[in-house]
Amino acid sequence: MKVIDDNLMNGLAEEAKKSPRLRKNYNFHQSLQDKCHRFLNALELGTSIPVHHHPDKDETFVILKGKVRVTTYNDEGEIVESCVISQESGRYGMDIPKNVWHGLECLEPSVLLECKAGPFVEHEVDGILETKPTKDVYFAGGCFWGTEHYFKQIEGVAITEVGFANGYTKNPTYKEVYTDQTGFAETVFVRFYPDVVSLEFLLQMFFKAIDPTSLNKQGHDEGTRYRTGVYYTDPADFPVIEKVFAEEQKNYEQPLAVEKLPLQNFYTAEEYHQDYLDKNPDGYCHLPLSLFEFARKAKEIK
Repeated sequence: MKVIDDNLMNGLAEEAKKSPRLRKNYNFHQSLQDKCHRFLNALELGTSIPVHHHPDKDETFVILKGKVRVTTYNDEGEIVESCVISQESGRYGMDIPKNVWHGLECLEPSVLLECKAGPFVEHEVDGILETKPTKDVYFAGGCFWGTEHYFKQIEGVAITEVGFANGYTKNPTYKEVYTDQTGFAETVFVRFYPDVVSLEFLLQMFFKAIDPTSLNKQGHDEGTRYRTGVYYTDPADFPVIEKVFAEEQKNYEQPLAVEKLPLQNFYTAEEYHQDYLDKNPDGYCHLPLSLFEFARKAKEIK
């Protein structure tokens, strides 16, 4: 771990400004010296930062180079979330609230920023960088290839990532989840701009992409890993979820077979599965192409 000086900070700021992905999501327009308090330089493969927490401040990890796994834990030492941050994956940072236990593992030589700032995502308007607040939600909608691609089309969605949620093993692989012996559901992490699109609208869109009365089956895909669900991290979101579920239930005589639960844990899937239909346009998808076009054109009426 290395304390940053002005020369290092200035060079780092210039490097960051050249990265479109980094500029999109983290604020380097304001003084980087004010935002950052530590700089992890050239971490070797296998380097680990021990599990710890800060009782007095939030922090954000931003990956500049390489690949790092960030894992959070509850007070009992159980894993809550484990995700990989890297420029290539599209998830290039993670916010850690104060009092949350967390540890890091370097998966390849990496450069990592640790920032004082809390959750924020940037956008550019007439060349001026501004900050925008974001919110997170997790959707299980059958095969995560199509579900991720569907949500990526919706205006106001900032970041998506596929992974496995609410299971009972640690660091599961796709092959392990495929056995239906891990308790995990294929799930899409969605980070969105609430001033552009609401959680309520995203939930309504979610129901248009699933058969909500089908238990453990969507399209041709069958198994507990393909169950449907909405998993939240902010308890304040639950009333909105309840409202949309109640509205959707009116459309069916059968009870909805969709879970609505707090997120217990989430593990990022292998890179092969990230943005799968962008990399493989003719790849398998349980959703019709017309649904993607519908999502691109969908606008929330406010």
